[in-house]
Amino acid sequence: MRILGVRFKNLNSLTGEWQVDFTHPDYASDGIFAITGPTGSGKTTILDAVCLGLYGRTPRLDNVTKSSNEIMSRQTGECFAEVDFETQKGRYRCHWSQHRARRRHDGALQPARHEIAAVSGAVLESGITQVGEFIEKVTGMDFERFTRSMLLAQGGFAAFLQAGSDARAPILEQITGTEIYSLISMKVHERRTEERTRLDILKSELSGIQILGGDAEQELQNNLATMQRKEAELGREGESLRQAAIWLEGLAVLEKELADLDRHGQDWEQRQATFAPEARRLAKSRQALVLEGDYRSVVSLRTQQDNEKKELIAAVVRFSESEQAGTDAREIKNTAETRLAAARNEQSAAAEIIRKTREIDTRLREIRKQAEEKEKALQGGEKRRLEHDRRLGKGREELKKAQQDMEAVHEYQQAHAPDAGLIANLAAIRRGFASFRESEARHKNTCKEIALKALSREAIQAEHRKSEDAYEKTCREFEERQSAVNLLTAQLGEILQGRELSQWYKDRDNLKENLSEASRRNWQKKRPVGVCWS
Repeated sequence: MRILGVRFKNLNSLTGEWQVDFTHPDYASDGIFAITGPTGSGKTTILDAVCLGLYGRTPRLDNVTKSSNEIMSRQTGECFAEVDFETQKGRYRCHWSQHRARRRHDGALQPARHEIAAVSGAVLESGITQVGEFIEKVTGMDFERFTRSMLLAQGGFAAFLQAGSDARAPILEQITGTEIYSLISMKVHERRTEERTRLDILKSELSGIQILGGDAEQELQNNLATMQRKEAELGREGESLRQAAIWLEGLAVLEKELADLDRHGQDWEQRQATFAPEARRLAKSRQALVLEGDYRSVVSLRTQQDNEKKELIAAVVRFSESEQAGTDAREIKNTAETRLAAARNEQSAAAEIIRKTREIDTRLREIRKQAEEKEKALQGGEKRRLEHDRRLGKGREELKKAQQDMEAVHEYQQAHAPDAGLIANLAAIRRGFASFRESEARHKNTCKEIALKALSREAIQAEHRKSEDAYEKTCREFEERQSAVNLLTAQLGEILQGRELSQWYKDRDNLKENLSEASRRNWQKKRPVGVCWS
């Protein structure tokens, strides 16, 4: 086990939080170091923090409970000790802490918390007892072994030196790792004891053995040969006796089986005598068994005759009921056929109305389509009119500009009549007049087109008004015919009485079948029927 670091807070005289990292090079480079200082400076507190973090107790304070904590610094509300250590099974961090209520120095002590975690931070055990057991498992030391081998408290070293060899030996062996030699010595002592015991036993056996002479040995060999011959003779006699015993056992078994057979024979004779009356009855039953088929046929015919009588009576009753039901069914049928014919006529009239309505709908859609096309054409004419208006305005501006140019030319001619260079500008003036005349001609054509478009627009609007009137008239006719169809549908529902027409057809077919069956039974009833009574 190796202590890697210790962190603690508010223990004894060391208030605040403290930390010692034993993996720092200053501690690890020399391999050995000392914690020194005057009395009361906190040297033992570091060792107490190690014990408290690992086992939740110290050599000076046997136990820390909810009612007593002498190690927490005075006028503080919390304390903790945390130890990082390493064993052959891995690295661990053991944490112990306790605080007062609301972490105030005058608050009541709360239960201590003790847990051990792996390097990854996963808590392995929590609780005073569980953590102690876990540490003992991974380090091989409980609190007593730890304080005797790795940490000697103040005054404990003197007790260690003054202790006897039997008390110091286990501690020194655990510190130096020489406990294996003690085990070897113990095993050697045990083995020596066992071997010495075996040697004593062998010596005792040898002391009881006497060495024989030649004559005594020959006599013993002769006696041995004689005993072997007697053993062979006795073996042969024993084999013959075993064979005899097996024969006697087989004889006893046969005698027993013979006795069982005699007893079974007597039982059979007794049972045969008891069964004699039953045998006579069996013989008579066998004689009657020949007539059983004819008897069963007669019984079956009689039963069938009774059933047919009952069926005949029931058929007569059912025929009268069926005849009355047939009369009622014919009346219902006639009423239904009359109402069905009226419904079909109304349905035909409704179908004609629906057909005409559909034709009106088709014509209405065509009228709507034509109205939409005319509306589109009207919109196109409106666009063209706007374009012509734009072009007319442009032509008027050009005409106005040309007139201004012409007036300027007149003014120029009047002002410069004597100029001889007027002839040179005559061609340009003529082109200006020609352009003016063309603009005037386009203006007149545009006015004519606008007038034609206005006439066409009025005609389209008139035709559109006619189409709207026709559409409204068609809608009124459709509503009237729809009302008629709804009325006919309601009448048809009253006629059908809430049932489908297919159900009426099915009832009609059932009535026909019932009438046919009733007629057949009536005909059978009128036929002469011969009945044979036995």
